Amino acid sequence: MNHLFFYGLLTFVGVFMISSGATAKEKNDGNYHPKQILMLGLADNVKSNYFYKGLITEETGIREDAIDMTYNAILMENIGAMSKEEWVFIPAIQTQDNIKWADRIKTDGDDEACYSDMSDIPLAEFQETLNGTGAEYLLVLNRHYLKWQETPLRTVFHIVSYTLFDKDKKELHRGNHYFTSMQLEQPEKLKVISRKSAARIAATVINQLK
Repeated sequence: MNHLFFYGLLTFVGVFMISSGATAKEKNDGNYHPKQILMLGLADNVKSNYFYKGLITEETGIREDAIDMTYNAILMENIGAMSKEEWVFIPAIQTQDNIKWADRIKTDGDDEACYSDMSDIPLAEFQETLNGTGAEYLLVLNRHYLKWQETPLRTVFHIVSYTLFDKDKKELHRGNHYFTSMQLEQPEKLKVISRKSAARIAATVINQLK
């Protein structure tokens, strides 16, 4: 069970309007706004059965103290790119003093199916954070597990576990998706090869909320 730092202060990486389920009347209504999903990547959530942080740095060029932030940022950007006019994913960036309850988030499950436990987070604090960002839901990126396989082919399985919560701190869904590579990749290549998996995460979340 891990206690984690966190990625808090909001910043839109870019909202891509892909399709619209809102009616013309809703769009013309001054009170209309899309449902927003805040994405949070836990710190120290890149784990592996083989790759230690120094080796990840050696193979990818990412500084050891920036590995978790970089992996989370790439996934959040790719998920955010799947935003729709009525469903907007809001990524967050790392701060040291934002979201005071961040270090009380716990994780449970195993490395390949990890999920967040919000039981230690007071509901009032949780809702204050979401209200402050305009979000109605929270998507937590729990773990990015790098599973190395020697046979039959040398492969890295990137297994991303996530948990979805509503504004009442109720867990709505937990799941994981994976993508593969032949070796650890530098950030730009990682962004490309993780797009389909990020799109599946976004689609799964949206389907849960319809």
